[in-house]
Amino acid sequence: MRNMRSLALLWLSMLWCGAALAEQYKDWRKSGTTADKVEQMIKTLPSTSHVMVEVGARYQNLYWAGKLGQWEFAQYQVEEIVKLIEMLQISSPKRAATAQVFLDQGMVEFDKAIASQDWETFLHAFRTMRAQCMICHHDNDHGFIVPPEHPVTAPSVVLNLPQR
Repeated sequence: MRNMRSLALLWLSMLWCGAALAEQYKDWRKSGTTADKVEQMIKTLPSTSHVMVEVGARYQNLYWAGKLGQWEFAQYQVEEIVKLIEMLQISSPKRAATAQVFLDQGMVEFDKAIASQDWETFLHAFRTMRAQCMICHHDNDHGFIVPPEHPVTAPSVVLNLPQR
């Protein structure tokens, strides 16, 4: 009988805790005010560091796409980098001005370079972009972040890099 009473108390405690947790973690998307929803959505925006992780992967892919002559894939990487930087301008307004300088000065040579399908022309555009990366990092107090001049690999399986 005593075990039954203990089990009943345990079950009631669990039920009470579950109800308290449910109230604490209610779905703000459905039950929150507009102000609450906006506040929560702002909290979920990716930080600069999150965006830069993807930019870094696309940076590597861009280099290797050009090196391997996969020009369509290179163009795709350029477009995605631009979209990410534009998203960053929205999600991190204090970085919007330096991001715009990067777009205006670091990405402008790629259309011509990719259209030429010439590695040396492409490499010049890539080096220009890299220099602008470092200027932007410096201007945002992250000068210690230096992208490699010649990435040793790329994360995309599309490039089918040889095993090392």
